[in-house]
Amino acid sequence: MAREFITDIQVKTLKPGKTLRRVKDGGGLFVVVSPSGSKWFEFRFRFSGKDKTLNLGHYPETSLAEAREKHQDARRQFKAGINPAALKQAAVQAEKAAGMTFAEATASFLENRKNMKRIDETGRRLEFHILPVLGHLPLAEIKTPQLLELLVGIHRKGIEETARRCRMYVSQIFQHAVVRGWTTINPARELERLPELQRTQKPQPHRYFKTPAELGRFLLDIEPGRNGSLVERALWLAPRVFLRSSELVGAMWNEFDFGNALWRIPGGRMKAGGAHFVPLSRQVLEFLAELRDCSGNDDFLFMGRPGCQETINAESLRRALNRLGYGPNVMSGNCSPHGFRSCASTFLREQGHDPRFIELQLAHSERSKTVASYNHAEYLPQRRALMQAWSDYLDHLKFQHHQAKSL
Repeated sequence: MAREFITDIQVKTLKPGKTLRRVKDGGGLFVVVSPSGSKWFEFRFRFSGKDKTLNLGHYPETSLAEAREKHQDARRQFKAGINPAALKQAAVQAEKAAGMTFAEATASFLENRKNMKRIDETGRRLEFHILPVLGHLPLAEIKTPQLLELLVGIHRKGIEETARRCRMYVSQIFQHAVVRGWTTINPARELERLPELQRTQKPQPHRYFKTPAELGRFLLDIEPGRNGSLVERALWLAPRVFLRSSELVGAMWNEFDFGNALWRIPGGRMKAGGAHFVPLSRQVLEFLAELRDCSGNDDFLFMGRPGCQETINAESLRRALNRLGYGPNVMSGNCSPHGFRSCASTFLREQGHDPRFIELQLAHSERSKTVASYNHAEYLPQRRALMQAWSDYLDHLKFQHHQAKSL
């Protein structure tokens, strides 16, 4: 007796059930009906001892006759020892790779690393220096000489560190694409040791105030900013907590335990990776109370533009210093935001404070062998005393300079 096959009318009139419904057509070909009513054809087979499924198209875009033709092609591949599902996946991947642009690969790279520290800085550098030139180009069209020309152009602008990092980012993006099958080569790999991209400038140390008098003058100059813009307020807070700029501007209100006068910064926001604790002095607590009154319901202390879910840029602190006359071209008393950490380390030691507690408060314990055994949460009473003494000392310097200025 001849075997009966499903007909076009039957495919059209198949009704959905509560679960997936499969109707045989023969040779492993099925019509599948989902609970929502959508229908498609699939070839079910076993390959290397495992059950496999190959989607042959959705109905009615794919007719029953077309599905049977695709099924016969897949069966011929199967009989030849080829996995038709893997073959189709490779074809889809190749088609995707052929049109994959550098911008699309970059978006995937950044999404894959969104929880990594400094990812915002990475994205900004790529957006400003690399994507305007390479973003629209398919990966396969980007060659090593083109990358060299772009990176050397950045290098010649005098921003050598940016050029170095951009080369590293581009190489990482291509490697990200290679392992996903979007391209076969990494054209940036050969650029790592080229002399054209080597550093010619010596790294400049972070500038800081050499004497207490210079620091006192600065503190008096930034005092009006306590009630100014968010950038000015962040600058006022920076020397009193001596965090890194990125750690400061990313502060969130839910990190603060005002009942215990403690700021708990999660490890994901710290350069060293471990959670960090900042005891809050009386002066800082008063400042935070004022700041909260003006910040509304924002999650962050230093939110950027209205309606924007990003904080102010850490670079804005450096620009604020420049506007106040403490930029790199100033002969004396110049400083970078990171330099506040050097000030705290130097002046607290000069006052006789225990270096162990200073290093802990600077979040250096992850790298310092002398304090490697101390946990960030330990010695909080001593660190509370340290931070209060530091705030009192800054007030004293500010008052001294105000008195000297009045004479």
